[in-house]
Amino acid sequence: MKIAIGSDHAGFDYKGKIIEMLTAAGHEVSDFGTHSAESVDYPTYIAPTAEAVARGVCERGIVLGGSGNGEAIVANKIRGIRCAVCWTLETARLARLHNDANVISIGQRTVPVELALEIVRTWLGETFEGGRHESRLQGIAEVEQRVAAGSLGAYPAHEKTLLIRPEHLNQRGTLFGGYMMQWADDLAFTAASLTFPKANFVTRRVEAFDFSSPVQNGDIVKLRARVAKLGNTSTAVEVVCVNARTDTLVFSTTAIMVHLDPDGQKAPVPQ
Repeated sequence: MKIAIGSDHAGFDYKGKIIEMLTAAGHEVSDFGTHSAESVDYPTYIAPTAEAVARGVCERGIVLGGSGNGEAIVANKIRGIRCAVCWTLETARLARLHNDANVISIGQRTVPVELALEIVRTWLGETFEGGRHESRLQGIAEVEQRVAAGSLGAYPAHEKTLLIRPEHLNQRGTLFGGYMMQWADDLAFTAASLTFPKANFVTRRVEAFDFSSPVQNGDIVKLRARVAKLGNTSTAVEVVCVNARTDTLVFSTTAIMVHLDPDGQKAPVPQ
């Protein structure tokens, strides 16, 4: 599993110990800092950690601080993040079982280190119960949709499902770059055009691809694209592709779409 982790100075020591445990268990960890015990402002490091989970670049996230409260507040400002402060094994278990928490927050000053490690293991080992909790999570999503404006995840996501066929794979068994480029470009155009229907978008460029895991013939992948940033004449559309069976990230990228006026010149994006 690919896990994002971040802390301020007050959670720095635990962050290192958790990274060691996760790496030894075979997880891939992305460390968003901080990288020393020098005093820092926690939003600087917690927001990118949560955003990596919201974008689908990482599957889960862990944030740490003195109490974990401030870190959870920052993480929960990111649309799509459900961050729970955990201080016992039961809070960790229920965070996943009932709340489908994709991020947890732990306080280095309030939780013993061995308990903190066990909290992480418990949370990672639990699965969402579903059932009556589904409608409650839908209620959270509806609240986010009403209040979101101008930040990551403020715009709706657009999805496409594809079946991997032999012609999509090269001799090494990995996806041909041309197919990835085409899929990302097509869905990014769809997302941008449906989000801003009055615009006339063309692709200016597609950023470098971040490859995470291979796929095989017969796999089903889900692509998701969402406008992540709106500029004056352009918009950045983030595209992620996950394996529908394993829920692991296959690749991610960002497409820059430019609005052209009737004369073919760049113009402000109409809203």
